[in-house]
Amino acid sequence: MVFSNNLLMGAGGQASGYEIEQSCRFNVDDDATLTRTFGTPTNRRIYTLSAWVKTCDTNGGSILEHNTTGGVTWANITIGNRVDFFDYSSGSARIDLRTTALFHDHSAWYHLVVGVDTTQSTDTNRVKIYVNGVQVTSFGTSTYPSQNFDGLLNSGVAHLIGDGTNGRLDGYLAENHFIDGQQLTPASFGETNEEGVWIPKEYTDGSYGNNGYYLAFQDSSALGDDTSGEGNDWTASNLAAADQMSDTPTSNSSIFNPLASCAVSGQTLTISDGNLRTSAGGTSNAIEAVTQIAPTSGKYYAEFTLNASPQLSNQYPAIGIIGIDLNITGGNNLGDSSFFGYLPNGEKKKGGTTSSYGNTFTNGDVIGIAMDLDNQKIWFSKNGTYQDSGDPAAGSDAAFTDLVAGTQYRFCISHAGSTATDVTGNFGASAFSTAAPTGFKALNTSNLSSPTISDPSKYFQPTLYSGTGSELEVDQAGNSTFQPDFVWLKNMTNAGNEHDLYDAVRGATKAIFSSSTNAESTQAQGLKSFDSDGFTVGTRGEVNTSGSTNVAWQWLANGSGSSNTDGSINTTATSANATAGFSIIEWTGTGANGTIGHGLGVQPKFYVAKNTATTNSWMVGSTLFENTKFLILNATDAADTAAAVWNSAYPTSSVINLGSNVGSNGASGTGNMICYAFAEVEGFSKFGSYTGNGNANGPFVYTGFTPSTIILKRIDAVNDWTIKDTTRNTFNSVSHALIPDATNTEYTATWVYVDMLSNGFKVRSTDNSQNTNGGTYIYMAFAEHPFGGDGIAPATGGFMTE
Repeated sequence: MVFSNNLLMGAGGQASGYEIEQSCRFNVDDDATLTRTFGTPTNRRIYTLSAWVKTCDTNGGSILEHNTTGGVTWANITIGNRVDFFDYSSGSARIDLRTTALFHDHSAWYHLVVGVDTTQSTDTNRVKIYVNGVQVTSFGTSTYPSQNFDGLLNSGVAHLIGDGTNGRLDGYLAENHFIDGQQLTPASFGETNEEGVWIPKEYTDGSYGNNGYYLAFQDSSALGDDTSGEGNDWTASNLAAADQMSDTPTSNSSIFNPLASCAVSGQTLTISDGNLRTSAGGTSNAIEAVTQIAPTSGKYYAEFTLNASPQLSNQYPAIGIIGIDLNITGGNNLGDSSFFGYLPNGEKKKGGTTSSYGNTFTNGDVIGIAMDLDNQKIWFSKNGTYQDSGDPAAGSDAAFTDLVAGTQYRFCISHAGSTATDVTGNFGASAFSTAAPTGFKALNTSNLSSPTISDPSKYFQPTLYSGTGSELEVDQAGNSTFQPDFVWLKNMTNAGNEHDLYDAVRGATKAIFSSSTNAESTQAQGLKSFDSDGFTVGTRGEVNTSGSTNVAWQWLANGSGSSNTDGSINTTATSANATAGFSIIEWTGTGANGTIGHGLGVQPKFYVAKNTATTNSWMVGSTLFENTKFLILNATDAADTAAAVWNSAYPTSSVINLGSNVGSNGASGTGNMICYAFAEVEGFSKFGSYTGNGNANGPFVYTGFTPSTIILKRIDAVNDWTIKDTTRNTFNSVSHALIPDATNTEYTATWVYVDMLSNGFKVRSTDNSQNTNGGTYIYMAFAEHPFGGDGIAPATGGFMTE
């Protein structure tokens, strides 16, 4: 039987129209395994493995294993922290490939292809590994097989999926093909869609060969059935019908996110069963498990089953939702006003306030949550009965009616107590025990609202280029191209070079420098033109030294702009792109309080001004800190207080408030001012803050998209600004950093590690610039791909752009 529930999966998905309807969950605690003894191969030296995998931890999990002599002679292909391919005999490695790229993303699906042809004369062509359609060429260890090597995989002995010498698979497997006799590329199994996302496609490129198979997991009673036509069925052990899930590469279902859910001292959070079960206990401190999808709009339903009795003395587990802006760093977060929950004693809780509500619940009970983010309401049910006469379908008698519009909410389980509390979540990847209320959907990426921007490369992208010392046309390399209106350039090779910033409002050749207080200067050999698909640079060493490596971050505004009269000060030009939330504003400084029109139609969250006529610092304002404070882009200073910078007022949907400070509004007769203003666009840009924990297992920051570029700054102490992107680092972990306030070359060090993930980023270092314990950090993030949405392909796990 094919498991298919279009109501749960929603109408969204793939441009190609190819939908994967089910996956198989391999729970490491169950020792879930598929086994089959291979027959005589079509060609033992030539084969291809293709599989979509959603991992639940970083331990290596077997996708295909041969093991005949208890670990003395064995071979396997695993994915976990790395992708590894081993073939060992008596301690001697015949194949030993271990990727440098790390695969830490547990919120989305990876596509793995391994193509083998040991008859090839070039050793690196004998084994090719691809992730998300991109060939991996960087290996920490790289032992290739000898020519015409007869490996252990695809030989006529027992093979395993899930079990392995290097670890058991803990995660989900879908669309698993094995082709005996052909070395294929990812193009046989997937394609890049119009938005630049790698997506599955139907395999139609020939036969499977003698040992080939196709595991679609279409029959919950026989999960090892082969549907290739070869009849090469697998025997399932410790797999049940419940392990067939509708969590797939084309409809990525919510789970608890182990990167966002964290522990406090003396307490361990356990997430298991495909990251759907969560338990903890042992101290009075609370610890939260949260989902990896956090929508701002829509109606969603989820269920939570208690697997153990609650701790009635302190009313845990608390079951509810919590806002994404709350940084889950440990300790009791339920006092935060963004938590809305239901307690075992029948009370409901908002932040630190509890009140009477419904029935008590205990071991075996199923708690349902209906969350209506369009109308800011939430209901709770017990075993199918909504409490306090609530009716989500009718929108009446909600437990709470004051959720904050526009807030990204996650489902949340909070644990505490002397013994473990234990809860299993169901977000729609398997059948609900009670039908979802009319109008409410399962929480998966297909059911999210469609993002305004499905292809971010049309509005923003970084570009790498090599300097020639001669005039050079630099073409964008993203999925799409555009004529940029703001270009930020940095020579990463040669020390002492400034960050050069050019924009279409002031015009080509007019440079200002984020790393300097200098006034605007004309650089005839700097950026000479803004082109239809990039820009042209001259011979200026700052941007085009021969042999140098350079990066250019490019934004689309609206050309040279036009005057805006929305504020008390008429702008010389405002170049606004409301779709992308970016505006360039030029005006003549007045040295007095006033306002300028930004043209975005919504409130900017981040804005930076420079007096281009005189030597002055860059003034940075943001709704992320007090409106009396400011930062300096060209300095390491903490946020300081000066009401005269932004006139102690945040921007509105039409204007930015200016004070009398010479850095933010010049002085009478001092000449032009320039401002770059950024508003948040869901699925494209995110501006927020987090609190450091001083741990290499640092904070996870949810953006709702795969970041292309992030800019970080600690605001409560002296520290540099930092820029990271997925163009300079082509796989995780991201260790390359540039400093906007300095002329340094690029840093490449472990102390600035960050993982760029399908739905945000994870800090992986303890450096003061990004993760001091208790430190307050702000960030700007711009997307490479949205996480998903109605009609939008889900982002793949992590990123691979090698």
